[in-house]
Amino acid sequence: MRIMIKILAFAFPFFYLLQPSTLLAQKPHPGDTLKISGSTESIRIPARMTKQQEIAKIEETLRNELNSYILEMQTQKFISDNVVSEVKLDVVDENGTPGLKIVYSYSLKNDTLKYQTDDFTLGNYRVNGSNAAMVTLALMKQSLQGELKKYITPQKEVAITINGNADATTIRKAIPYKGEFGNTINENCDVKGKQQKMTVTTSKGITDNNTLAFMRSYSVRDYIANNIEVLKQTRNYFHYKASVSEFQGGKYRRVSIEIIVHNAFENSKP
Repeated sequence: MRIMIKILAFAFPFFYLLQPSTLLAQKPHPGDTLKISGSTESIRIPARMTKQQEIAKIEETLRNELNSYILEMQTQKFISDNVVSEVKLDVVDENGTPGLKIVYSYSLKNDTLKYQTDDFTLGNYRVNGSNAAMVTLALMKQSLQGELKKYITPQKEVAITINGNADATTIRKAIPYKGEFGNTINENCDVKGKQQKMTVTTSKGITDNNTLAFMRSYSVRDYIANNIEVLKQTRNYFHYKASVSEFQGGKYRRVSIEIIVHNAFENSKP
């Protein structure tokens, strides 16, 4: 008696191997009905990788690249083994349309070292004043223009949230702002969950820790705008956050970046 088995497509791209003696006629294709001898069963065959699995594989690749790069920078004494850097990827649901979230961050295992400061010194807001920040931004540039480039096609909407952090050290005298990003900066910033207008001028400078934390985030924005080519072709929306720790020390002076590529999987090739 001839029994019908329906082969369905689902998830990974592979096919079950059937013994030639069991096939009576046609070639197997996903969704085809094969005439074989034996009992009736439904066999579900994966056809392609899910988006989450796809992103998980890329995240593993990026983490391996990050670990190699961190080790190289430590060997060159650019940073110490005090630095812990991370990259995380996730697929986010935006009203039924999948987006791609990428988070770049780092921390220091201990406070500022005696002979080397991995992160921002007191009052410093430029990213090139933090070796740990520069290593993280270098990886961000490499990954966005490499493994992740296929998701960041021209005219895609990209939301970039930059969190600047300051420690609890009181600013007793205004920190000079030298106009690196224009004579006046006037932007909204999230401070403790509330939007606050941040205004920084060359005449006034930086007078409090919330503004200093904001300036660290704005310095990252300047780096992104001038150094990451793939993001010069997208529609970018920058958001700033300022966080001030209740503790003092270099490990509380840092930045982190969250990037969400809206509708990331449209037009991307697997």
